[in-house]
Amino acid sequence: MTKIAFLNTRRLFVALFVIALFTMAVRETLDPDMWWHLRTGEFILQNGIPAQDVFTFTVPQNAWVTHEWLSQLIMWLVYLAGGLPGLILFFAALIALTYWLLYLACDGRPYLAAFIVLLSAITSAIVWGARPQIFNLLLTAVFVLIVERVKEGKWRPRTLWWLPLLTLIWANLHSGYLLGVVLLGTYAVGDLAQRWLATPTERTLPQPVIFQLFGVTIVSFLAAAVNPSGIELWIYPFLTLGSGAMQAYIQEWHSPDFHQTYFWPFAGMLALGALGWIFNKKHPTITELLLLLGTGAAGLLSARHIPLFAIVATPIIVRHWQDVIASSRFAAASQNPQPKQVIKPLFAVLNWVILLVAVATAVLYTISKIDNNQIAIAAQYPVAAVDYLEASGLDEARGYNSYNWGGYLIWRGVPVFVDGRADVYGDSFLLRYRETFEVRATWEEPLDEYAVDYVLMERGTPLTAVLAASPEWTQVYEDEIAEIFIRD
Repeated sequence: MTKIAFLNTRRLFVALFVIALFTMAVRETLDPDMWWHLRTGEFILQNGIPAQDVFTFTVPQNAWVTHEWLSQLIMWLVYLAGGLPGLILFFAALIALTYWLLYLACDGRPYLAAFIVLLSAITSAIVWGARPQIFNLLLTAVFVLIVERVKEGKWRPRTLWWLPLLTLIWANLHSGYLLGVVLLGTYAVGDLAQRWLATPTERTLPQPVIFQLFGVTIVSFLAAAVNPSGIELWIYPFLTLGSGAMQAYIQEWHSPDFHQTYFWPFAGMLALGALGWIFNKKHPTITELLLLLGTGAAGLLSARHIPLFAIVATPIIVRHWQDVIASSRFAAASQNPQPKQVIKPLFAVLNWVILLVAVATAVLYTISKIDNNQIAIAAQYPVAAVDYLEASGLDEARGYNSYNWGGYLIWRGVPVFVDGRADVYGDSFLLRYRETFEVRATWEEPLDEYAVDYVLMERGTPLTAVLAASPEWTQVYEDEIAEIFIRD
């Protein structure tokens, strides 16, 4: 009987895996910071990179380290080309590419690697969206892929010298470049310790290559200074990490609450990593211990770091479970596919039908997300309330606004009291903002200090209840999302 060597089961599985990655990553454009990122990209294209705040009436004198300028410019150009649907598709493609590269960095392809990479993707999905942080995930996956391939002997050590150039680009996309530098240093320190303090494995780099990796790490750190802010970007990540107000009030910086189901995949990956080490007869290397425990601890301290753990830990988890499975009766199923696997025509046709159904489903799902995007925006942001501000002329006045809505107000051209650029405002200002938001004894002082004419806030907050009872304020607008009060 004639056999066909094209769309066999393994190839179908990989195709479905890629389709699943892209489809999972299709999200509405709801990130609260996306709006000011877009306006910043527009400003950069028209006026150059800003060194001071350009969107508020409260802190126009404050310095602004525009560390995401290249990401913002890219986002604006994508928006000009395809609008919000273009941003949805662009970032879904970036996310799918990130986890495809992570898949390539793993042993146990296709099945074991794909399933654990999917778990890694689900774990990371808490930060997905149209936002510059996605470039952090992509470049972390690139760094992991390059170093892992060199450690496996599949790529030459000189490939490592691409990493300083990538760091230079990364430093202009986001201040998260420091993760790449720390990642390289951890690989170098771990492998050197493995050679000096323990027994080297087949994956431990030769000592000359380890010293080369140290050099690559240093040059990468130096290359990060090639950006509009210069060496100031070396210090900036530490200032962000040391901000008490950001740690206290921004949800992404909080430790994960495992009562929330969307943190369970993170717990699952931690458990898989620990169990893989327990059941594998091979002990983890020092490098693996440093990478998995270090990024795991970072994820436990701050939910923002969970996706970075998921990417760095995935090849380690796959490698140890591959060893566990290799000594079990499932060993044959876990091996890499044969290059010329063939199947009967009937099954080849069936595979094509399955693939076409999967593609059609992904297309319909994507179209539904794009069609629903404006409805989702109107359900989360004060679209109608800002329409009222514009119609009444209040959009030219000074308003006290919700922190979560500042980015959207910037998008609509309204001067803001505060927005998501916590680093621009600084801890003292954010604490001052919270005096009013939390209705403390001095809640009226910030409103007087900045001569606020109106307040735009989520409906049903403690502040709106106090304003409704105050003889000095009058409610002029209310809908299911927002309330507006003006001074009498």
